[in-house]
Amino acid sequence: MSLRVRLLAIVAITFAVVVVGCVYAAHVSASHELRAQTDRFLLQRSRDGRIQQGLEGLGNSRGGPARPNEPPPFAEPDAYVQLLGADGTVKKPAAIPLPVDAQDRNIASKNQAPRFRTVTIDGTPYRILTVSVPGGAAQIARSVKETNDVLSSLDIRLLLIAVIGTGVAALLAWIIARRIVRPVEQLTSATERVAQTQDLESEIELSRRDELGRLAMSFNTMLVALRTSRAQQRRLVMDASHELRTPLTALRTNVEVLQRASTMDDAQRAQVLDAVDLELSELTELVTELVDLATDARADEPPQPADLGELTERVIARMRRLTGREITLTVGPDATVSVQAAAIERALSNLIDNACKFSGAGTPIDVTVAGSQVEVADRGPGIAPSDRDHVFDRFYRAPAARTMPGSGLGLSIVKQIADRHGASVEILPRVGGGSVVRLTLPA
Repeated sequence: MSLRVRLLAIVAITFAVVVVGCVYAAHVSASHELRAQTDRFLLQRSRDGRIQQGLEGLGNSRGGPARPNEPPPFAEPDAYVQLLGADGTVKKPAAIPLPVDAQDRNIASKNQAPRFRTVTIDGTPYRILTVSVPGGAAQIARSVKETNDVLSSLDIRLLLIAVIGTGVAALLAWIIARRIVRPVEQLTSATERVAQTQDLESEIELSRRDELGRLAMSFNTMLVALRTSRAQQRRLVMDASHELRTPLTALRTNVEVLQRASTMDDAQRAQVLDAVDLELSELTELVTELVDLATDARADEPPQPADLGELTERVIARMRRLTGREITLTVGPDATVSVQAAAIERALSNLIDNACKFSGAGTPIDVTVAGSQVEVADRGPGIAPSDRDHVFDRFYRAPAARTMPGSGLGLSIVKQIADRHGASVEILPRVGGGSVVRLTLPA
């Protein structure tokens, strides 16, 4: 069932339930009010002077001249009056016989409270009031056939109004559902078109400011992100193929030399093998960094509280063993940060490794931790201001560094890790020569 049909069904059923409830309430209210009017009429008629005299007023009711102060005869046919004796027998019957039961006899004999009831006589409904009078009781009845007819006519009209109202509500619900669902249908068509054609350039043009407008805006934002991701993937593949070609060519050349060099002595062979080993190491490092950069394998690691000084100290101890370089560490006030520890260690390792590559062999690397900020200072040639905006790009290498070993991906990985943590990374000139890379994490 489509969303439009579901909306139509929900609105129509809800309106029908409300209307039926209102019709039922109107029926009950009208029935109660009409019955109350009849009961008030019967109570008013029971106060008739002739009825109030009861059996004592029957002296001249059957003929003969009326006495001067005698009350008028019973009013009929708007109401039928029947008088009962104290024993419950009918002393003065009405124009139609009114039924008498045990409760009516109790009212006649024991002077109990008045009683209303509805009976059917010869197919006609009557409302009867039994009230105690001197010497017995009086029964006053009035036909409610006309009242019931009016109520039935009212019910029919209310039912017709309910049916027509439900139909109008269903029509309006259909029109409204079409207007509401149309943007959803446009969004569905756009997503199906993107899924079929893989065309990420198309966007939804929807000038609305409600939830559907925000949904369309989110979809367009998603398309932009997908286009950016696809462009980055293509650029990564192109750059990787270009960067992998150089070490592979050098490696192939050295292998071919080894295959043809039957007269090569041991020293020459060892030199070529050392070159092959170096090229294999660079190739392995390049492939590892490409995989890390493309897959972002540590992105799902949950952040954990960590002391930034202790984390940096672990990284420096490992880099000292690997490089044999002098690396100084200055730790200021402790700072606890919520980070993916393995990712931050990788970023710090890349920064220190870069500093080691571009600093002279006998110069130290200075690392400073102050709060949630880490600075890595080298004593290398420095980075030109025109290159500082590009050093975080994939495979970018400044002209002065293109003869140095490396893949050009180290700082890209640092930038990616920083972005994932909501951190910032920047490169500043060092006083006295060299560069300072500053990584600032949210505290």
